[in-house]
Amino acid sequence: MELHLVDPVHQAPVLPQPDNASATSAPKSTLRRRASDFCFILLKASGLIASSYLMALGAPLLFFLALSGGDASLLFAQLANIAERFLAADYARQVAFLGEVKLVLIGLATVLIAWRLPRFLRDLGRELSGEKQ
Repeated sequence: MELHLVDPVHQAPVLPQPDNASATSAPKSTLRRRASDFCFILLKASGLIASSYLMALGAPLLFFLALSGGDASLLFAQLANIAERFLAADYARQVAFLGEVKLVLIGLATVLIAWRLPRFLRDLGRELSGEKQ
């Protein structure tokens, strides 16, 4: 499967060219197409990673909101309790807690990316091949 994006520029009819110009224009066209494919893949992958990390950062908020039963006053009471306990702890325990939070968030983001990756690859292949949805 060749990875290239089909756009109106690449579908334009090929005009007759002099013999010396045809040898140099074909590699430029291929290089331009591959560069545009690379940029497209890079942008789509960046969007996947960014949205997955935002989902992972929103998961604790959703958890605490579900734990409080949707009541904002209980949610902020829980967050205040966590904040007070965090500030009252000594430095070593704060660092240990932050390390655990980082590990959980990175693990959650990794699971989200792995879960979303098959659909991302299928959609990316469909978009690069020029198929309509």
